[in-house]
Amino acid sequence: NYMDNSIKKILFLGPKGTYSQFACEKFKEKLGLNQEFEPISTITKIIDIIDDNCELAAVLPIENSIEGIVRGTLDGLFGTKNGVKIQAQTQIHIQNCLISYSKKEEITHIISHPQPLSQCQNYISANFSKDIILENASSTAYATMSLKEKGKGWASIGNEYCAKMLNIPVLEKNINDNNDNQTRFVLVSRADFNFGNKTRTSLVFSTKQEPGALVCALEVFKKYNIDLIYIESRPSKRVLGEYNFFVDIDKSIDELKNVLCDLKKVTQYYKILGSYPVV
Repeated sequence: NYMDNSIKKILFLGPKGTYSQFACEKFKEKLGLNQEFEPISTITKIIDIIDDNCELAAVLPIENSIEGIVRGTLDGLFGTKNGVKIQAQTQIHIQNCLISYSKKEEITHIISHPQPLSQCQNYISANFSKDIILENASSTAYATMSLKEKGKGWASIGNEYCAKMLNIPVLEKNINDNNDNQTRFVLVSRADFNFGNKTRTSLVFSTKQEPGALVCALEVFKKYNIDLIYIESRPSKRVLGEYNFFVDIDKSIDELKNVLCDLKKVTQYYKILGSYPVV
């Protein structure tokens, strides 16, 4: 499905059994990837590794429909020295499950990543006494793995994919308070995968430090009738009050030549973060 390229391995946010691994499988199936996948513990570490090595790619979460942007991924992509680019994007439906060796009525402790704990607050208060003890873990997969040594009375909130992998019973599925919980994942690398069907472009720009500077930049998109499907501001980390603006546009880079030409005149700088297919 894509031209053979030099990428040897694809890293993902570990451990095994996370939604990032699930996203890897989806990219593999939709884009015909044949590389092996390797879990790495933090987003920062992953971005540093792929920034230094053009034979590696990575799958990272970039936005959750409830919690918003994944800051580590966005800031990491802004800050790469060698121009790591988004190669493809996909969405995964997040379905939290209650996982335990114990029966539901025996559960006294629930362990998970802070996000699922906050996404299942109503479920927890409706199904457990106010004495229930909640514990944070660095990922849902670590939380679920820890049940083996935690023993009786412990449950995790995590994904079914991981529970099946570890052979731990799922007591209840889809316990999110909000059913429409999606996470966007991106495949990123320095070397180009040369996928066809590039339907989306991501770019980042920094405005001049003057009143109305953001409006001037947005006027450029309006002039060419370009719909921004996403916009997010992030501190530049250089000067307090200076921001980078991250935007997603449902157009390929070839359709944006005039826009970029005009954008250059009204911004301090802009950088293309990738033009890619959504699968």
